[in-house]
Amino acid sequence: MALLVLGGNLAGNGVFAPAVALDGMLLHWQKGSLLQVFAGWAASWFGFAVDQQTALALGYVAIAAVGAAVVYRQLRASDWPMAQAGLAIVLVSSQAMLLQMVTGVGPEFLIVITVFTLIPGWRGLAAVGDTQSVVNYGLILPLLLLSGPALAALVPLLVLAVPFSEPEARRKPRVFMAMLLVGIVPALIIVLGVTVLAVRAGIGLVEFITPLVRAFQPGRWPFLAPIILMALTAPVGLAALLHALIPDRRRQVLTSGLVLFVPLYLALGNSFLSFNLAPWTPAVALLATTLGWLGATRVRPWMRWLVLGLLLAGSVASWWLAPRWAEPAWLEGLLPFQLFGWQFG
Repeated sequence: MALLVLGGNLAGNGVFAPAVALDGMLLHWQKGSLLQVFAGWAASWFGFAVDQQTALALGYVAIAAVGAAVVYRQLRASDWPMAQAGLAIVLVSSQAMLLQMVTGVGPEFLIVITVFTLIPGWRGLAAVGDTQSVVNYGLILPLLLLSGPALAALVPLLVLAVPFSEPEARRKPRVFMAMLLVGIVPALIIVLGVTVLAVRAGIGLVEFITPLVRAFQPGRWPFLAPIILMALTAPVGLAALLHALIPDRRRQVLTSGLVLFVPLYLALGNSFLSFNLAPWTPAVALLATTLGWLGATRVRPWMRWLVLGLLLAGSVASWWLAPRWAEPAWLEGLLPFQLFGWQFG
């Protein structure tokens, strides 16, 4: 409800761009995010009620609300008391970067949702390793492919991680190939489906591959800025690092490493390559991967309080630094308070 009110206030202040035609949404593939194309297509169904961008923002809000409920349930399943789990959700929801991401109707939101699902999937694969966990993990990989070139490049590496995570597969070639196929088949099905859709939409092979090639051309973005922004606004990632360093029978070093690796990869790629993501994307990605890790990991009571303190510090820092990273139109759209054009006060 809080996100809905915020999104409605931004819509009332005219922050969202005018409606985009369905044919124009196909051009968003040039940015490399097929999920953004599909989201825009779904939003066009509600053109009879609201404009397409407002419908897309409402869709993002709905997904974020479901995500908050999932995080809360996963925290409770990981032995978090009700009050602490609820406070964690409130602190996460108050993060300025996350609020702009949800209400900004950009592809970054879909990237962050994808990396959030990756950590629990990998955690289940590493901890259990049965066929169901392999299938669940394999179903997450197509999301990385659809989210854009930045995450699509990680799919081959993450597919190979499936058989290498099982000791028996490392010893027996047949088991290795069987686990590899189980992990890669969902991604292959999505590739085939996307190819058919691209052909039907008139997107040729060159146009289909061009965004993938363009994303990995050299870039000239500042390197330290996104790293510093990530450290200040998402210090909660320190909890995963501490969990990996402190001896504990429940720790998984590779899982904790993945929590930090994906945001760092996005930060480095956004600096040295042409990912062209918002500069705050790595920070929100670190927040998402840490939440996914917390929902799949039982931590000690003192670490739960540490996580809450780090979430509070990150939220305060995100608003304090907002003039440096936020879009001016988004900041100006927060006031005066108007809910979908109805002004209050």
